[in-house]
Amino acid sequence: MAVLWILETSLDPARVGDLRRLAAEMSEVVRAEEPGCLRYDWHLNEEGNRCHILEGYADDAALLSHVEGFNRRWARAFFGLLKPERLVVYGDPGPEARAAIAALRPVYMPSL
Repeated sequence: MAVLWILETSLDPARVGDLRRLAAEMSEVVRAEEPGCLRYDWHLNEEGNRCHILEGYADDAALLSHVEGFNRRWARAFFGLLKPERLVVYGDPGPEARAAIAALRPVYMPSL
């Protein structure tokens, strides 16, 4: 079953250039190397201080693969640039997937 999420973050508008570079690098690698990633879109508000990232995964295995790669490659740069404020997860990921993203204190919205 697919799992989708929206990660809402804030950032210093002076770092938008850094954000654009990081988003381009991450998007290129994720799209090329993660076939279970169904959606990976970054959105920036006009003021340059809020970024939302929409992600979708075919199943828990795809989500776990993404989190593992993220932690290995980009976690330090990502969290040095962006401050996560809210993660809303749509679907019903299993316990292992939930544990992998627990540090972000997600709000879960299971399917009806």
